[in-house]
Amino acid sequence: MKCFLLTLLFLTSPALAQPKAQIPQPRYEIACRGQFGPKATHADLVKVYGARNVTFEEVDRAEGEKAKASVLFSKDPSRRLEIEWFDEKKRARPSVITVFKEGNLWTGPLGIKNGMTIQEIEQRAGKPFKINGFAFDVAGAIHPGGTKLEKLPGGCTFGGHFDIEGGLPQELKRFVGEVEIDSNDPDLLKLKPKLWIYTLSYPASEN
Repeated sequence: MKCFLLTLLFLTSPALAQPKAQIPQPRYEIACRGQFGPKATHADLVKVYGARNVTFEEVDRAEGEKAKASVLFSKDPSRRLEIEWFDEKKRARPSVITVFKEGNLWTGPLGIKNGMTIQEIEQRAGKPFKINGFAFDVAGAIHPGGTKLEKLPGGCTFGGHFDIEGGLPQELKRFVGEVEIDSNDPDLLKLKPKLWIYTLSYPASEN
């Protein structure tokens, strides 16, 4: 009887009771695998991030266009992430994953984050690349061909847009419009372009 009481005391004592298992919190990292892999679904996102943090809604795109996407943390700009699907009806097989704005917590492949300088992205790409000129619809878009960003582990491709705070000075009109600029152009580097949006895209042929 005495042994039974000691055992009961051990199990019910707050000081001796085992701590509750902690539910692991998802890290804000994106890679071309798992819940962001080529076969991922909306349901996979719900399993990882919880139903209240995953919505399916209409989102804004360039030139006033709209798209349907699964959105993580839709009300929180620091954690918002959008995923469009090849199979929109089943919400399956990602086509494009989009992360907006400097200060967003999501880190992409090779440690890329919004707010990085063009030199920091170039280091991760492994070599210089081209970007679009500014002041038109696809301004500052990266061309990752021939770099480490062209085809990442898992089969997706990196895309992104750079922005120049305060805009272009008048003397650099050669950077305006449908032109391509070298990422290591000395005049461009003086303007300190930063990444303000990035995407991971899967080719339709593999889906």
